[in-house]
Amino acid sequence: MGIKSWMMAGVAAAVLGAVPAMAQPIVIGVSTAQTGPAAVAAEWELWGVNLAVEEINANGGVLGRKLEVLVMDNKCNPSEAVNVANKLVEAKVVAIEGAHCSSGHLASMKIIQDAKIPMITGIASNPQITTLSGKGGNEYAFRISASDAGMMQALGIYLAEKKPFKTVAILAEDSDFGRGGADAFKSVVVPKAGLEVVSTDIHPQNTPDFTSILTRLQQRRPDAIATFQLGGDSLNFLRQAMQIGVRIPYTGRIELGGRNVPIIEAGGMEKSISAWQYSPYADAPSNKAFAEKIRAKHNSEPYLQTWAGYDSIRVLAQAIKDAGSTDGTKIKDAIKGMTFTNVMGKTVTFDDHNQAGHWVALHTVLNRKVTLAGLVEVK
Repeated sequence: MGIKSWMMAGVAAAVLGAVPAMAQPIVIGVSTAQTGPAAVAAEWELWGVNLAVEEINANGGVLGRKLEVLVMDNKCNPSEAVNVANKLVEAKVVAIEGAHCSSGHLASMKIIQDAKIPMITGIASNPQITTLSGKGGNEYAFRISASDAGMMQALGIYLAEKKPFKTVAILAEDSDFGRGGADAFKSVVVPKAGLEVVSTDIHPQNTPDFTSILTRLQQRRPDAIATFQLGGDSLNFLRQAMQIGVRIPYTGRIELGGRNVPIIEAGGMEKSISAWQYSPYADAPSNKAFAEKIRAKHNSEPYLQTWAGYDSIRVLAQAIKDAGSTDGTKIKDAIKGMTFTNVMGKTVTFDDHNQAGHWVALHTVLNRKVTLAGLVEVK
């Protein structure tokens, strides 16, 4: 080989060797509960995450690069969530979607703030996240869904207007989600709707037997039971209630859909009313298209967690594009300044506390079917 040929080959090799570096994917971390009490819900979340990534890449990716996710299991445990956050920082992800459970999200906030990596959630609902995010707090923590306080505000307005209940019992798991939801219900819904709380029960996560609580509830006969439980405990409680013949409507953050559909269809949740961050029944073309894609892939309606994963990734992708950069501070600033249209067709912006969850879906069960009672805007 002559000198000229050798030099040309060297240049070609250098150029070809540079291509992979230039075309490296943009990696977003996902901190979620693949095992533990929220494992099934985490699977639903990943349906949305993966669909968003698939669609974004089919449309050319972001900044001319493919988008990828690095998923890690935080077990819905705050200590594990800290470990996962540190690992994602070490992996140099550009942003994080997570951490699913409120306890894990709260525990991760200091890590992402120090690393200057934006983290966004559409699932964790503890009101403390609002207080600690944005102005005067953690500028890198964002939420696209309503907090428990916002959802209870909407539920309180509805119950005050319709007056379906006079007395209520509260049941919550012993976690930031459970206690935060129960506290919000007591402080917002109870006075607004003029309810009397006849009992409050807080139970450990993964409780196997609710017989003693159900026996007390049967004796007290409240007009409704306000529950704040993750999927596994909630389903276990509802099944046991059906078995012993408890037929009391539910309210609070009970899921009216998902794995509870068989109980709804059997008449075990009639006249229940719940506040939720997302509704598959919202009448928007984008929501219908989203639901159809999820049904085609998973033979299921999209869940709250599915929507949260989907729209969270879309927000991050839009922010990276708007920033023209994968720098964490620039992505953070782009999120703060963006206007975003969510799957339900609502145009939202992030407020001073980095919250964009200004819409709450109210679901009810009538004649063994779930219906959307309304989408309520909250501040």
